[in-house]
Amino acid sequence: MSVQSISEAATSSAEALLSAAVLELLPTAAYVCNAEGLVVGYNRRAVELWGRAPDLETRQEFFCGSHRLRRPDGTILLHSECPMADALADGQPRRNLEVVIDRPDGTSCVGLVNIRPFADSSGRVAGAVNCFVDISNRKAAEVDLATREAFLRAVVEATPECVKVVAPDGALLQMNNAGLAMIGAADFDSVDGADVLSLIAPEHRRDWLDRHQRVCWGEELSWEFDLLSLSGSRRHMSTAAVPLPLPDGRTAQLAITRDISDFRRQQRALEESERRARGLLEALPTAVYTTNREGRITFFNQAAVELWGKTPEPDDYWCGSWKIYNTDGSLLPHDQCPMAVALREERPIRNAEAVLERPDGTRTPFLPFPTPLFDPDGQMTGAVNMMVDISFQKEAERRQQLLINELNHRVKNCLATVQSIALQTHRSSPDPAAFRKAFDARVVALSRAHDILTSNEWSGCELAEVLAGALAPYENGAGPVTYDGPVLHLSPTAGLTLAMIAHELATNAAKYGALAHPDGRISIAWATDGEAFSLTWSEHGGPAVTPPQTAGFGTRLIERSVQADLQGAVEFLYAPAGLVCRLSGRTPQAPWPAALSMN
Repeated sequence: MSVQSISEAATSSAEALLSAAVLELLPTAAYVCNAEGLVVGYNRRAVELWGRAPDLETRQEFFCGSHRLRRPDGTILLHSECPMADALADGQPRRNLEVVIDRPDGTSCVGLVNIRPFADSSGRVAGAVNCFVDISNRKAAEVDLATREAFLRAVVEATPECVKVVAPDGALLQMNNAGLAMIGAADFDSVDGADVLSLIAPEHRRDWLDRHQRVCWGEELSWEFDLLSLSGSRRHMSTAAVPLPLPDGRTAQLAITRDISDFRRQQRALEESERRARGLLEALPTAVYTTNREGRITFFNQAAVELWGKTPEPDDYWCGSWKIYNTDGSLLPHDQCPMAVALREERPIRNAEAVLERPDGTRTPFLPFPTPLFDPDGQMTGAVNMMVDISFQKEAERRQQLLINELNHRVKNCLATVQSIALQTHRSSPDPAAFRKAFDARVVALSRAHDILTSNEWSGCELAEVLAGALAPYENGAGPVTYDGPVLHLSPTAGLTLAMIAHELATNAAKYGALAHPDGRISIAWATDGEAFSLTWSEHGGPAVTPPQTAGFGTRLIERSVQADLQGAVEFLYAPAGLVCRLSGRTPQAPWPAALSMN
């Protein structure tokens, strides 16, 4: 191994240990990928959710450490297409995305994924952090996101080491780049064969030479001495040496020497490590903050500021939020919030749920995970808290329940409508064949209207679209039907009603009116004023029209539907040139999600 690779390996090892320790401190499942998507670190909580521990040594784990991923609809989600891969590709964070995690043992869970990329000093994407929680249980508070280790307690520093080979006569045979940097040499050629004794402080030369000879005689020794660089600067070193047989039969000294005097560099390295740790916490898409043992806030990331809607003041204690409420709406004083309880009782708080209010009055439900921190002597030094925004889950639960209620309501209404159509059709069409033909046509018209509403997610439909759907079977070429009117958005109820009315008028026109003659034409015009509207159906070019002796089912259906569903009135004019139907009513605008409340 070259001198440079040994130094880089030591630094990489330190950074890997630091990242692993930081990940273990997070009270949620988390892992880190580099810019290529290779998984380079994860915590135990990730292993628990994955049901397996990725093998980082093989360098075959990319984008996620799970056994298999699926989308919420059950389709397979390739690791190369997962949210982590997308975030690394475009450098943008991913928030509140759901994926299904399949474990090797056949079990699975639903994970709520939050990903935030982070950049290197040049601004390029260097990797990304994924924090995810198990939301299989609607009360995500039951997820055990316990913090098992103190915050940043296991920060590891590695000091660069010098590796060198010294001949029995003291000649320098080999030295890595770290050693060359210690003595101030530009390259090894400039010191190849140099007398190492000249680099040792005069007062230490006799002892160093004595120990060097003992190593060359076969002993393994460790000792300390002062090193003089080529520029004359002095460093205190610690070395561990073993005998090394040479090809020519001699025995040399193989030594690993460490600079133990550069405390300032160690301090800078420690500060840099802390900066990187804070940078990692800042990159987290989840709110994280710490307090001292009295509850004063000592650190918070940007995600916490975004969640609180404000930056904590210097004298803020326990939580940086404006106000906190219990789930029942009662005010929760800050000195009684979960973080305050965790500090007071010196224990983690789990399964708690609260609602925070921002200065602008908006509120967000969240799950707190406050965990006390302890020093090596067991004394509490403060606490760390992660606040998970669960408004997404709450809204999803609310909307799901609304959808279930709406589905039940619509199914009942639809069945009642079909039942009414069947009964009325049977009364007006006693012949089985005629009944079947009329009933099928009306059910198909109802189905076509449902298709239009379904394509619009039951948020409503356009009048022109409803009319065109009902009259589509009679269109040919330029079409026997013309439409004239403004864009008019109908509520689901109004859409179904007007679809059935248009079907009845079209069926009548096909049997007795304009659509029964090759030259027949129909014009439909409508106007609206706020929630009030009017519509006129005019037939031309068909057979001569005479008023019917009695009102049929279609006429009764139209009259009752206009009165009951549109709160309006209808008028039939049996002019010799063709039937004219004028109707008016109200059609409340009902876009989603108001459409969930049916009349």
